[in-house]
Amino acid sequence: MDAASDRVRVRAGGRSEKIRSAVGQATLAFLAEGQLAFTVVEVAARAGVGRRTVYRWWPTRDDLLIEALQTHVRRVPTVAESGSWEQDLRTLAHELAEFAADPVEIAIATIMAGGQHPDFNRIVLEQWRPAMDSWRDLVRGAIARGEVAESCEPGTVVTTLLAPIFFSPLSMRRSLGAAEVDA
Repeated sequence: MDAASDRVRVRAGGRSEKIRSAVGQATLAFLAEGQLAFTVVEVAARAGVGRRTVYRWWPTRDDLLIEALQTHVRRVPTVAESGSWEQDLRTLAHELAEFAADPVEIAIATIMAGGQHPDFNRIVLEQWRPAMDSWRDLVRGAIARGEVAESCEPGTVVTTLLAPIFFSPLSMRRSLGAAEVDA
């Protein structure tokens, strides 16, 4: 399933990297349009890359999804601990609100919410795991400093933060304003 990420890319910044970027962006464009039923051939055409090249590096649609999501998830905010839970939480919340309003992220959330593609949901969650771990670590740091009660479970805190930030663009088709994020 993760063959695309195991393939060795050469010449960082060279032709290989340009192809990888073009294919990832083409796949993200399909996702932004809410299209999950694209083919490898369609991605190759949109990316301006030979389909043999695409099939060699990404033999399945799942491989293309992994590539695209790896590209997309690199933009997911992570916040370095400042030593102030309130500051870290506000910074993370504002950056997440901006990210959640991105058309690609809205489309991904819409596909996931539909529940019709469990493999897609699993791939997305796998790609999000490092970011989610970093956010739980922020909570753990705040607990260790005594800024958050020891009884708080980091996963629950993160989920409570994410729910309104991602729900608003998904269901109301608008991002949260700064005052709403602060609240």
